[in-house]
Amino acid sequence: MGPFETIDLNAPDGVAGYARRYGPAFHALFQDVRYAPWDDALVDRVEAERRELLPDDRRAGREAWRDRRLMALIAHKKDLSRKDL
Repeated sequence: MGPFETIDLNAPDGVAGYARRYGPAFHALFQDVRYAPWDDALVDRVEAERRELLPDDRRAGREAWRDRRLMALIAHKKDLSRKDL
């Protein structure tokens, strides 16, 4: 899972919702740094590419998969720490 899928699954409205919510804050943080703002064309392109890879009707299933994998990772780490004792 890369950064765009992480953003897509963590935001209720996908990449576009994330960009609307957090784009202005990122822009404000990086005003003194060379930074390309998240203009509408860029957000639309990323959103379209994400929907090609993961249509809206499959996002909930992918979120559930991610959550199961994260829970399995947590359980695995706990198990490893008990074995180290």
